[in-house]
Amino acid sequence: MSNKDSDTLSVKERKQQKVDSLRKYLRNEFYKNNYDKTIEIGKNVLQLAREIDDYKTVFSISSLIGNSFMKIEDTLQARSIFEETIEEAKKIQQYAAIDSLSEDNYNVTRSLITAQIDLGNFYALQDKAAPAIKIFKEAIPIAEQIKDTSHLFIINFNIAELNLNQKNIPEAEYYVQQTNKLVSDDMVEAYRAVAKINHGKLEYLKNNPSKAIKLLKEGIEMAQNSGYTDPLIEGYDYYAKASALNGNYSQAYRWTQKADSLRSEKYQVDKIAAIQAATAKYKLNEYEQELKSKELQNEINQQNAKRETTIFWVKIASGILLLSTIFLLISYVKRRRLLKNLIEKNKQYLIAKEESEESAKAKTKLFSNITHELRTPMYGIIGTSSLMMKDKNLKGHDENLKSLKFSANYLLSLINNVLQLTKIDTTKKDELHQIKFNIRELVHNAIESSKYINTQNPSTYEVEVDPTIPEYVIGDDLKISQILINLIGNATKFTNNGIISLKLTSGEIVDHQIPVHFSIVDTGVGISEERQKEIFNEFSQFNISQISQGAGLGLPIVKKLLELHESDISLQSEVGKGTQVDFTIRFEVEENANLNPIPETIDENALAGFSILVVDDNKINQIVTKKTLKNYGASITVAGSGAEAIELVKNESFDLILMDINMPEMNGFEATEIIRGFNSEIPILALTAVELEKVVGDNSYHLMNGFVLKPYKINVFIDTILKSIPKKTIL
Repeated sequence: MSNKDSDTLSVKERKQQKVDSLRKYLRNEFYKNNYDKTIEIGKNVLQLAREIDDYKTVFSISSLIGNSFMKIEDTLQARSIFEETIEEAKKIQQYAAIDSLSEDNYNVTRSLITAQIDLGNFYALQDKAAPAIKIFKEAIPIAEQIKDTSHLFIINFNIAELNLNQKNIPEAEYYVQQTNKLVSDDMVEAYRAVAKINHGKLEYLKNNPSKAIKLLKEGIEMAQNSGYTDPLIEGYDYYAKASALNGNYSQAYRWTQKADSLRSEKYQVDKIAAIQAATAKYKLNEYEQELKSKELQNEINQQNAKRETTIFWVKIASGILLLSTIFLLISYVKRRRLLKNLIEKNKQYLIAKEESEESAKAKTKLFSNITHELRTPMYGIIGTSSLMMKDKNLKGHDENLKSLKFSANYLLSLINNVLQLTKIDTTKKDELHQIKFNIRELVHNAIESSKYINTQNPSTYEVEVDPTIPEYVIGDDLKISQILINLIGNATKFTNNGIISLKLTSGEIVDHQIPVHFSIVDTGVGISEERQKEIFNEFSQFNISQISQGAGLGLPIVKKLLELHESDISLQSEVGKGTQVDFTIRFEVEENANLNPIPETIDENALAGFSILVVDDNKINQIVTKKTLKNYGASITVAGSGAEAIELVKNESFDLILMDINMPEMNGFEATEIIRGFNSEIPILALTAVELEKVVGDNSYHLMNGFVLKPYKINVFIDTILKSIPKKTIL
């Protein structure tokens, strides 16, 4: 080897030593939350590592930089880093066979897997489970090829956890099993802890509380030894849920308190980390500004060098440089002062954000309580008036009873609209329900529901449905009904002795989706151009001069619901000539769908021979429900609390339970969990005034057979009961 080659090798070795030292330094800075240093210095280390073909360092530093951008919430930069790292690793693999498993090839392949895990985690943190799972699954065969068990464990664990969070039990169970196969005694205790806790979560979701408790207890003990807080919080949360499912409520309360205590401690740590991340972000901006200042300084120096031919130009250049330096110094001082103010304001923002979140939680709880408190008496009013209208002794009061029921229905509609506005903005497109329903029946019901609005000057209704539209489609039938009822109801309200037409036409079916165009035309009073500009604003009708037109919440709700369906509403109107409203919604199409429509009338002896337990703490509700069911021949037993219901089910035989949700001491979900502990067969329906989303969203809802939302239509109520009682018990 020549002296020249020896010198070149020594230079490379010195660069390698520097790279190794900087890699360790940057890793320490990252875990100290110094993300600005990690990003700025990391860029220089990447350049140096590429000069000596040290790809192990290239991919390691890229991962640190990408995760640093994630910490300071620069998601675009983070995703760009992770995607570029994957592409770079794939290009390097093209020039070397992985099968050879040389050290360099192994390191490159392992770095590719790390980058894929980083990108998957990026999507998981954005609550985008589907792309995250897809990326994790793509990494599995690569990790298996090089027998990288540690990365295989992480990938399978992440997929299992995402499916558990979505309650996709079959998929979650497979990856939990795969994770358990990869657990070994020489693995760090934190990994073994999270694997146990994930397995415990799975058993809880499978309704195996005893097995879940055993696994969660083991996982918690391991997590305590490792000092890893996140799995401890999750472990205690599910330990409490499993204990409650097992009937041990004192233990459930104890573990819930433990989880809350750990969560509070973590909150303090996270708050400090958030401030550090924000500070790092501002420091990074400061570094970029300083870099621009240095570039400007270099440019000025180059210009000065060209002008050194005469003293005159030297003086001019010196003057320019002096002025520029003063300007930069003033700018720098101002920038430093501004950054200090920004950091202080950011701290204030974080405090305000916490207060805002607490306020939002309080608001959500308030409206949940309002929902129940308002709908519960409405159930009593509507139910009692319906029963009185059937009483032959009160025939002379038909008009008064109809007026009472009409007023109650209108008040209920207003209550629902106000509450709908408080939550609709937080609804996401992927939260729309996908249910098979008969679109022609839905249109018919929407028109029938609107007719009562204008009984003094009733209009004629014309309906035309394109025969090419399938009988059954898939979509969110409740929200579609609300759109149609609001629009048809609005047309009914402002049309006297006129014509209201509803026309449905379809487009071509593409990828099992059919676009259905809705057109509603009335011959009513019409809307002025000025009113058309503001009619979809939820506050536009809140003024004294227009109070007779109603609260004005229907059309704003329609607009928001259509936005969830990625659809726009078109309105054409002329004063005195009427109004036309158009919109289009895409529905999923499934052939051979088979649904049983709800009958308009039900046999008065439909429930004869059935024994039904009504659980409700409200006396009026008990009377209304009991009389309604007795009118159809059922035998009724009433329980005023969850505890009383449990004792009755233990000692007597019932065909069905109607369970109220909001009850003191023990709510309906808790009572249902205990009943399911000794009786898994009896049908249980939630009969409640609580909002639908809160009922079906509860973890214990899967233990029930369905729900009936108060106030209800009697034919829907009885039909739901008949469909819920097993056929073998029908007499």
